[in-house]
Amino acid sequence: MICQVCGVEAPTKYVAFYQNIGALLMRFSKSIEGNLCKSCIHKHYWGMTGTTFFLGWWGTISVIITPFLILNNTGRYLFCLGMPRVPEGATAPVLTEAAVEKLLPHLEILFERLNAGEDFRTVTESIAQQTGVTPGQVVLFVRAIVEQQQSQQQN
Repeated sequence: MICQVCGVEAPTKYVAFYQNIGALLMRFSKSIEGNLCKSCIHKHYWGMTGTTFFLGWWGTISVIITPFLILNNTGRYLFCLGMPRVPEGATAPVLTEAAVEKLLPHLEILFERLNAGEDFRTVTESIAQQTGVTPGQVVLFVRAIVEQQQSQQQN
């Protein structure tokens, strides 16, 4: 779908990576979680796990937490190795007027399926195939409709 970090339309997986920096009596932590593309998973795994590996041990609590964070990050990373690569030239989707015109006739069916509890990814991919737009454009279309409804309810 759409990577929540870089915004590119590519296959994604949910991950949560954690970083810890120990400082004797205190520690500094950081995390990132969401549906990320393979490129962002790779980048954040190595950055956060590398920092934790070298700087995570220097505190009382940190010496206990660090091995668990490294194992968590590594396990999640290994689980994502089989993902397809980000397609060459992949970009963030743009909701154009032409895409909106193609999607409007399917608006009712789209929301009926979503409200019935169908998987979001399955619905967006199906509607994208039927209309000739990308799944990312369907996601942006749904977001735009929801935002429009929320702003109307507030007024």
